[in-house]
Amino acid sequence: MQFAIYDLDRTLTRKPTFTPFLCFAARQLAPWRLALLPVWVAAMAAYRAGLCNRTQLKRFGMGLMIGPVPAGQLLEVANRFAKRRAERSGFNAPVLAMLEQDRAAGRAVLIATAAFELYAVEFARLLRVDTVIGTRWESGAIPGGNCYGAAKRDRVLAWFADQGIDPATARFRFVSDSFADAPLFELADEPVFVTASRSQAARAAKRGWAVMQP
Repeated sequence: MQFAIYDLDRTLTRKPTFTPFLCFAARQLAPWRLALLPVWVAAMAAYRAGLCNRTQLKRFGMGLMIGPVPAGQLLEVANRFAKRRAERSGFNAPVLAMLEQDRAAGRAVLIATAAFELYAVEFARLLRVDTVIGTRWESGAIPGGNCYGAAKRDRVLAWFADQGIDPATARFRFVSDSFADAPLFELADEPVFVTASRSQAARAAKRGWAVMQP
């Protein structure tokens, strides 16, 4: 069987999802936390300055903007967020068309994303995709760390192994907008880079990746 693996943020979706999710959840669960948004902006600046990693940043954001919430309640909010985000911001039409072509060709379609599985699963349901490999959130922690870069590649390889598929022989297309996904691009039989930037397109083409305009 052949596979098609898609990133979520700015690949399938037109816009990023994490900060909008934090704001949506705060508004739904504890509106007073929206006053803390400048602290979150400062935390993102600290990340860009190399003062923390992405796992630490995301755990901080969840604690700051959402806080302790029963898992079932948080999941309900996450589902509402995904539905509203899909309605208002939508999906990238060319990428969605490729996904449908993959489905029609009989490829098994997966989403592999750094986004939290909390809401990525609902985006996947809207797209009729059954398998999501994403960042986990359990009791205020991120087990296994952020599903990003080499960690995303390792999670995909682990999924293949769990399904009884030899990762060395698995053939797949991988579609993403991020150079951080280079470890998975390098394993893919058909790497497809999504960008509207000419400089990024040239950089991707130099690596031998196909380029798609979102």
